[in-house]
Amino acid sequence: MKIASYVNTHGSVAGFHEKGRICLYEEDPEGGWLKTKEVPLDMNPDLSLSEIKAGIRHAVAHLDDCKVFVVRELRGLLHAVLKEEHGFRTWKSAGSLLEQLDSVARHDRDFVAAQTARAAAGSTCGTPVRHAGCGGGCSPHRSGSTPHQADGGKPESGRPLPMPQPLGNGYYRIDLAEILNNDASLNSKEVLVPFMAGVAFKQLEILCDHPPRWFARELYKLNLAVASEVPDSTGKGFKVLVVPNKDEAVQPD
Repeated sequence: MKIASYVNTHGSVAGFHEKGRICLYEEDPEGGWLKTKEVPLDMNPDLSLSEIKAGIRHAVAHLDDCKVFVVRELRGLLHAVLKEEHGFRTWKSAGSLLEQLDSVARHDRDFVAAQTARAAAGSTCGTPVRHAGCGGGCSPHRSGSTPHQADGGKPESGRPLPMPQPLGNGYYRIDLAEILNNDASLNSKEVLVPFMAGVAFKQLEILCDHPPRWFARELYKLNLAVASEVPDSTGKGFKVLVVPNKDEAVQPD
């Protein structure tokens, strides 16, 4: 098994804006873990969103066939890009990475085995099985010192979806990042599109790790537009304001 993580100069799992690098570890058949690669990654907050994304993609390309990544937080651009764009199974942890590897590996194997068994059961009964995550990437998470599997596998039919909070006068707010972190069986599109398509609103404020990749095309279809997109109050995510499109819409490429 291979496990990667963004770590600081002390070898601990680093936060989004800390100075660090990605370390790749491979399990030694004779016991223990071997660090096989270090990949530079500049997460300077002064960089633009596109520059940080490009840096993450470049770094991930050097991680061979690794699909397990340990993160400090389940919010932020690093986690979102790893999970949604590259399909990593992400685990939340803190402290020395070397002290976490055995535990993460054990719980990741259990998680994959459970997913495989669930998929087999689903194919037997003919019921589609959801991936326990959004965008195709699993999102197991860790609480305290022991990683544990993210909630998933809820039935699609009959499940009430979270709704934006009404603020009055046609204004609404939804914390998409918190919703997805609390229920890994959901994804951004199934949470937002039903509301945006079915409710006449003046403004929808969305708190998210990063703007969803499907935004431009779906907003065009719904005759909506992004009025602004700025970092949220935590500095770890974004606040996106969506409003009805009063101008002539231009179809995205």
